[in-house]
Amino acid sequence: MRRTLSLSGIAILLFVIFPFTSFSQIYSPEGLNMPGEWNAWTNPPANNLAFASSTQVTDGRVTLIETGTLRWQTTIHVAATGGDIEEGTYTWLFTSGPETDAFANKWAGVTVTMNTLQEYTFQGTDDNSITVTNDHWYTMNWEDIGYANSNAIFMETTAEPVDLLTVSTPATANPDEIINIDITTSAPPCVEEVFYLRYTTDSWATSATADIAITGTTGTASIPGQAAGTVVEYYAFSSVVTGISGDYDMQTINLNNNSNTNYSYTVSGGPEPEIDWANLQYPGSGTIITGDSYNVYSQVLIDGITNPSGQAPDVQAWIGYSTDNTDPSTWTNWITSTYSSDVGNNDEYIANLGLAITTEGTYYYASRFQYLDQDFVYGGYSETGGGFWDGTTNVNGILTVNDTPPVPAIDWANLQYPEAGTIETGMDYLVYGQLWIADSTGQSVPLDGLEAWVGYSLNDNDPATWTNWIAADFNASSGNNDEYVANLGTEIVAEGTYYYATRFQYLGQDYVYGGYSETGGGFWDGTDNVSGVLTVSDLPPVQDIGWANLQYPDSGIIENGQEYLVYAQAWIEDSTGLTPPVSGLQSWIGYSTTNDDPATWTNWVQADYNAPSGNNDEFVADLGAVIMEEGTYYYASRFQYLDEAFVYGGYSETGGGFWDGTENVSGVLTVEGAAITYPVTFTAIDDTHLYSNIKFKGSMTGWEAVNMNQDGNIWTVTLDVRPGSYEWGVFEDDGSQYGIWLVIGPNLEVTISDEGVITGDTTYTITYTDINEVSDDMVAYPNPAKDVIKITTSNTISTTARLYSSTGVLVAEATLTRGSAEISVSGLPTGMYILKTDNVITKIIKQ
Repeated sequence: MRRTLSLSGIAILLFVIFPFTSFSQIYSPEGLNMPGEWNAWTNPPANNLAFASSTQVTDGRVTLIETGTLRWQTTIHVAATGGDIEEGTYTWLFTSGPETDAFANKWAGVTVTMNTLQEYTFQGTDDNSITVTNDHWYTMNWEDIGYANSNAIFMETTAEPVDLLTVSTPATANPDEIINIDITTSAPPCVEEVFYLRYTTDSWATSATADIAITGTTGTASIPGQAAGTVVEYYAFSSVVTGISGDYDMQTINLNNNSNTNYSYTVSGGPEPEIDWANLQYPGSGTIITGDSYNVYSQVLIDGITNPSGQAPDVQAWIGYSTDNTDPSTWTNWITSTYSSDVGNNDEYIANLGLAITTEGTYYYASRFQYLDQDFVYGGYSETGGGFWDGTTNVNGILTVNDTPPVPAIDWANLQYPEAGTIETGMDYLVYGQLWIADSTGQSVPLDGLEAWVGYSLNDNDPATWTNWIAADFNASSGNNDEYVANLGTEIVAEGTYYYATRFQYLGQDYVYGGYSETGGGFWDGTDNVSGVLTVSDLPPVQDIGWANLQYPDSGIIENGQEYLVYAQAWIEDSTGLTPPVSGLQSWIGYSTTNDDPATWTNWVQADYNAPSGNNDEFVADLGAVIMEEGTYYYASRFQYLDEAFVYGGYSETGGGFWDGTENVSGVLTVEGAAITYPVTFTAIDDTHLYSNIKFKGSMTGWEAVNMNQDGNIWTVTLDVRPGSYEWGVFEDDGSQYGIWLVIGPNLEVTISDEGVITGDTTYTITYTDINEVSDDMVAYPNPAKDVIKITTSNTISTTARLYSSTGVLVAEATLTRGSAEISVSGLPTGMYILKTDNVITKIIKQ
């Protein structure tokens, strides 16, 4: 039973702060589920908690283990009565997704071999299979490495796995003394469950295991003798794998690791450890209001002492302060720091310095540490990580305390867009600028006391010298910024070339000026962040075709009479990329048996307007319908705007351009003899009696719609189909972009043998009654695409765009920031895909 992605169930993630950071694990609130025949494919599996994620379903038993290898674990009891399931063979999937689309991500393609790590394919097509036996238990571990192929293991026992109740620690450990570690279990284990003690002498850079022989509920393992001063860490675990030598966590059933801190002892007789390194970690400086919190962090390293997990024993830490920037060893004001966390081999401590200082002024601070009763050491700050305080490289931090909050200043401003433009006198020309004030901008309303302008000049010089400024209005918040807009076009009444920039002022402070750059801009400096350029004329500028290409495909092989659609695009500044298409723009696809300059060709086929693609207009023509003889043909595009000269478009992997025969070249088409076809009749029975315009589409038609014949509630179409296997379905053409897809579940499949034998689905009964609306408020280009899809929307709020195959499998995704994003498709097979963001969907052709 295959499960495909429901496009209506995509969760939308909103981000306000940049940049976006990806994670190499699955989304924890959705967790891992295991729907299958064992719970009637209910997902999430709330009807059988052994297969339900603990983070998504109350009391679900598929639990995340974050110690060591990140993994999800559950134990399944198989019994004729009283178990989670009964014995038998079941198909199932690993899945992760929101409750509205629980099959959004899946791992599949494995027939389980017990007690063996196996790789599961992310978005695999074939269900997993497992055979289980009554009165057995199966402990499953699944490695969480995110949305990629992953490993899992099922460990089989004839009794319920036991808990490891206690693990002993030695009172003393002398040099070269063998140390015996005792454990106890909650019950006598079954014969399949074996036990190990895993230990390390180098903070887990390497490790070894010792077998634990269990008699009844007790057992003992021995750790070899070690040199004086050696720190030994260890824990106990159970498995079904004998002679285990790696992948310990993935092959663990139960463990006792001292509540994730591990057990340890130090071999006596070595030199007493000392503090090897200490610092003032961060912050290096700050400003607060009297009484505000100001957390100061510091770190310490004692080799062999701070390395293990958790707080090292016998370590004390403080943060000190003084009004003098002097040696911290002379200070008298020290407040105790508390343990915060492990950072690598270091222990990190934290203290709230703000609560200790009650008087405004400038203060200097540093850290202090002591191990056992040894001398104090002092930590200083540097941008490269700090170390022992020396007053030059590693210095004191600086804290400014004020009784009243300082007036915030404008931290950043820019000229957002456009970079340049050309208009007629009196036309609108909207100019946008943004600014950022920490902890102030980015709200839903404009900031009180903030003013904004757009200025212009005939000279490309420092905007601070300009005199022409027009007030800008608040437009919207954009992330943490505020955006303003002004109509520069209505202010300029004379022809000429003008330079423009933004100006901002907050609460009477000095003006700041914003400039433009392709990376986002910033304060105007005339080099990296510069003025925009506006050309104003009394007459509309003559528009030329600024760019044209042969978009897709670059080559192909067809049979005589077979369809071969060729796409081409053209760009005219400020004209193409809109709806309707540019009036006066014509397009053709030409062909020749010689690979020479298309300007010399005589065979041209009129191309029809297809759709806008970004800022371009795209056209398409069926070259296969006009070439009637076998052979090799070369093809290119031709465009003409009004009565201007023809321009010719060529193909390249980077997007193509004007034909030049070297970088932008002609496509190549090979036409062969006609293939054998067989008539196949497809039938759709409308049990709902709701639909009046049902159409057919499938992989044999390139997923293009085909009209069907109606006889009451029965719709049929007969197609001549070549031998092969195809997917198909039917939809109601309601006038929307894609219509209403009427097939519930996976696409239908049919196979025609070389002898014309038809097997699979040729008839489908329609029961689907749900109708969804979609928006067309999205542009994705180029389309068709070969390497990258660029996506733009009018919505500036960050959201997620997802690309699905024609069968609904998620194949790629990207976050739209400020209404734009890119998705790489270079590694995807050719064909039709669906692009969706929020409630917006569109069809994409991959070359």
